[in-house]
Amino acid sequence: MSDHDVPRASGALIAKERKVLEEIVGADTVHRALQNVPPAIRREYDTLTPLTKIPTEVVETVYEAVAHEAGRDVFRMHRDVVRTGVEQALKSIWRVLLRFTGDDALVRRTPLFFNRGLSKGELQAAMVGPGKAEIRLTGWAGVSAMQINGIAAAVEAVLSCAGRQNVRVESHRTLDGACLIATWD
Repeated sequence: MSDHDVPRASGALIAKERKVLEEIVGADTVHRALQNVPPAIRREYDTLTPLTKIPTEVVETVYEAVAHEAGRDVFRMHRDVVRTGVEQALKSIWRVLLRFTGDDALVRRTPLFFNRGLSKGELQAAMVGPGKAEIRLTGWAGVSAMQINGIAAAVEAVLSCAGRQNVRVESHRTLDGACLIATWD
């Protein structure tokens, strides 16, 4: 895989996630966990800036180390961090505006959140019934379970912040990425 093909996350997004991660498990726990990752990974994670594009593999290694240090399930912790980060980002007027956005318009805009955060793949989203949407990730064969987990958490958070109740997102891997089905009341 060439360096151009390496999936990367936005430095601004990961910096925000790090703050949330430190709020959830404690800055000391994150610091201790970083001492247990390879020096190259720690250096890349510690020196990211809002303009950095950091390999998702680096971010996932850090999440795994933090979860181990905190004694938490990495996927649950990751989901909590992503949800909290999205909720914090939507605290302003956006949350009020989202509540007045219809389901179809809201779902069609879901890919906009994704495109800012990750360099690989593309999301398409469509309503497939009342209170049900299909979100397809394409162009990322072999996408990691953690990336799918993060996309699902972000979709849940956006829909919940928009006032949808009992939001659930189930996912499964496809040959070209993943398929996520979001449902709500």
